[in-house]
Amino acid sequence: MKKPIFLITLVLTTLIIHAQTAKEFASMADEKSKLENYQDAYDLINKAIMLNDTNEWYPLSKAEIELRLFGPREAISTVYQAIKLNRKNSEYYNRIGSYYDSFGYADSAIYMYNIAIKYAINDTIKYAYILNRGTAKKTKRDFEGAKKDYEDVLKFNPKDIATLNNIAPIYRELHMREKGIQSLKKILSIDSTFIGTYVNLGFSYSEMDSLDLALKYFNYALKLNPKEALVYNNRGHIYYKQKNYTAALKDINYSISLYPTNSYAYRNLALVYLATNKIYEACETLKYAQYYEFEMRYGGEVNDLIKKHCQ
Repeated sequence: MKKPIFLITLVLTTLIIHAQTAKEFASMADEKSKLENYQDAYDLINKAIMLNDTNEWYPLSKAEIELRLFGPREAISTVYQAIKLNRKNSEYYNRIGSYYDSFGYADSAIYMYNIAIKYAINDTIKYAYILNRGTAKKTKRDFEGAKKDYEDVLKFNPKDIATLNNIAPIYRELHMREKGIQSLKKILSIDSTFIGTYVNLGFSYSEMDSLDLALKYFNYALKLNPKEALVYNNRGHIYYKQKNYTAALKDINYSISLYPTNSYAYRNLALVYLATNKIYEACETLKYAQYYEFEMRYGGEVNDLIKKHCQ
């Protein structure tokens, strides 16, 4: 195994030596990013920028690499600095908005999306930004605002899968479950391989206590992607409702190993501990849910559980 890896390294090194233009460095950075070799990608995109510091798209590539290496703060800083290259490039504001939203700074994200929408050069791009703004509104639990944005996108494109998928949980939050299920089933008629449909259908049926149907959809989702953290978390919660606590612990802990900052998974894990009378473990787990901002995203349930069980 060692010899082929060494030979590939030599070939790539040769390519780097002979690369002469900013465009070549940027292209190589993109290839490295696709291979998740972000440190090399970072070095290459910096070389591209050194050779051409007026290209307004290279900083966006750099920001995406920095997001993987360092997190959103560095990425936000890079895009802010790039705005001077073209203050009307809508993608700068959209990208900053997405980074703010990943931080949980929904108001700042919405502000940036509004600017992106203003500068969008065509309707397709504009409605993509409106979709993103709807997601930021969901983050701050403005479900009516999210619903309006998503429905506006669907007026423009009734078959937009991402929007049909995103609006379903909003309908659920607004006690319009059947409408949400209809939205998801519409996706299946468009693309039966889209995993988000099965995840949201499973979650919808879980909330309706149709547990067998929920399991059916979560299991199908895992056939499509056996490494999807959210599905394991949701399926674990179904097992919890069925009082199959061993299976619930296995699924939820595996979900956390794949996605360690998911506050909802810690909430679900705490519920299993409470059901099995492991109060200390439950309280420690609820602290993680609190730390990862469960309240901001999902409401006050975790705080209520802490007050009830952990005082």
